[in-house]
Amino acid sequence: MLDNHMFLLCMLAGIIDYIIYIGYQKNYIYVEHLKPADSSYGLNVRLLSYFKIAVYYVYNILLAAVDILCMYSFLINNSYTMYILLLVIMLAGFKYSAFDVYTVTASTAYHISMSVTVNILVRLILENCSLTRIEKYSSDISREISCIIMVRILIVILVDVYDKYIGIKLGRLAGTAIAVTSLGITVACIMVSKMAYKYVDTRPIVLAVLIILWCITNIIAMLINMIEQNSRHSYEIIMLERERQTNREIYDNIKSGQEELRDIRHDIKNRLSSLRSVIVQNDSSAALDYLDGMIGSVDMVKGKIYCNNLVINNILTYKLSGVADNISVECEAEVPEQISVDMGDLGVIIGNLLDNSIKAVNNINTGGYIHIIITESIGKLIIIIENNYLKDTEKKPAIYYIDHGRGINNVRRIVKKYGGSYKENVSENVYQTKISI
Repeated sequence: MLDNHMFLLCMLAGIIDYIIYIGYQKNYIYVEHLKPADSSYGLNVRLLSYFKIAVYYVYNILLAAVDILCMYSFLINNSYTMYILLLVIMLAGFKYSAFDVYTVTASTAYHISMSVTVNILVRLILENCSLTRIEKYSSDISREISCIIMVRILIVILVDVYDKYIGIKLGRLAGTAIAVTSLGITVACIMVSKMAYKYVDTRPIVLAVLIILWCITNIIAMLINMIEQNSRHSYEIIMLERERQTNREIYDNIKSGQEELRDIRHDIKNRLSSLRSVIVQNDSSAALDYLDGMIGSVDMVKGKIYCNNLVINNILTYKLSGVADNISVECEAEVPEQISVDMGDLGVIIGNLLDNSIKAVNNINTGGYIHIIITESIGKLIIIIENNYLKDTEKKPAIYYIDHGRGINNVRRIVKKYGGSYKENVSENVYQTKISI
């Protein structure tokens, strides 16, 4: 039943699907990991990079082909079973997902929901308008495929415009909600559509119900995304204010330290002048008193010195001052006075990582530790923070899952800005973060 005209239409639909899937991959796949390695790498590394690129494109071609099979199976046999295969293949892409599975799950569920409901709606609308027959011929199938292609192009354009001007970023709750809603309404559409053939007189009502369900799916998806965006925006405002407060504290510490050093320098200058006088007079007792006073002035300098870099030293001093006494803190920081990383970015990176570490070790009664290594190597700033933690099985409130991980996402964003790397190593009760910028 697949004539040349229908074959060309299926190929066109496949190309559109391929473009759609490439667009999905750009949103949730580590595309930068798929760039070919340059000649400075070994042959095996370069071959592996080309293999990953090949797998990436073959995967998208496979998705597009299966999607067309799903559409063809529905139009010819009125069957939805092929969509299960599409679901499995799309979920297999989790291995290369960027941050979590929730955005990918929502994208998968929403795409399948749109594909199924568009196929159903196009068929019923064309049949209801007497543009195609219920007993299908090749011309009817071709007309349905043509309409499906046009609707898909329109949906892609609308989604792209929505993403450009509003943005689509889904967290744990929003992603799960959209996935469940999309799949639930898809099942409802399939069940309702069957009534149109069982009870022919109800076809206009069924069509209206399906259109309403389709609109509800998109409205719910947009509302959930808007709620997530507003929550994310509110959180970013809170984090920005927190970072400003931290920067103000660090600035005050630097200013206070400079004033204290200026006072000590002035005091030592006067004491040295007096010491010179008593030495000239051979008054050893008075000389010792002046020396003791000078030593005392130096001991009065507040704050622990972790490194020569004033900004990093004050960030560490500010953050580690709140660590409980039962927590062991080891810090090795060898950083020059001048580095190319912005002070605010340093505050976000080190501050967020230390906040997470301190929060984790605060749950440990005994044996909690935080190990910090900050150094510069070959023009790169290396930050390694390791801490132990207790596995927490306690159920958290919803707001915890909305806010969880966003601080780390801010860190990732800054690391990416500098072209650096971010790595997490998680083992039994030990969590380590390594950053190179």
